Amino acid sequence: MKLQDQLMILLKDLSNKSPILGAAIFSVEGLPLISHFHAGTEEVSVAAMVAGIHAAGEQTVKELKQGDLKSIIIQGDLGTTLVINVSTDYLLTVTAPDNAALGLIFSDAKKAAKEARIILYQTN
Repeated sequence: MKLQDQLMILLKDLSNKSPILGAAIFSVEGLPLISHFHAGTEEVSVAAMVAGIHAAGEQTVKELKQGDLKSIIIQGDLGTTLVINVSTDYLLTVTAPDNAALGLIFSDAKKAAKEARIILYQTN
């Protein structure tokens, strides 16, 4: 099975088995790799914004001497977005409604990031 197909199955499973509405894997440079968001989402724009937020987060933890950046939580009036490191090259971004339990979203997203890392770096 192709890499893209494996990752799409992972993202769809994540959205189907938890309160997560959508998910994507982006490069840290801001390029979309694969996404499963609702229709109308501009994945290229979101990828660029997520990369910018991630870069700012990395600088912040570096300046505050807090180690390596693991994740970023963005909360809005209508929902939450999590950005989690898959590896040094890729980020998992997930969205959830405002009434979703943050702990559950975070747990599911961390598991998916770990699975994505395995898929991305498996040797054939």
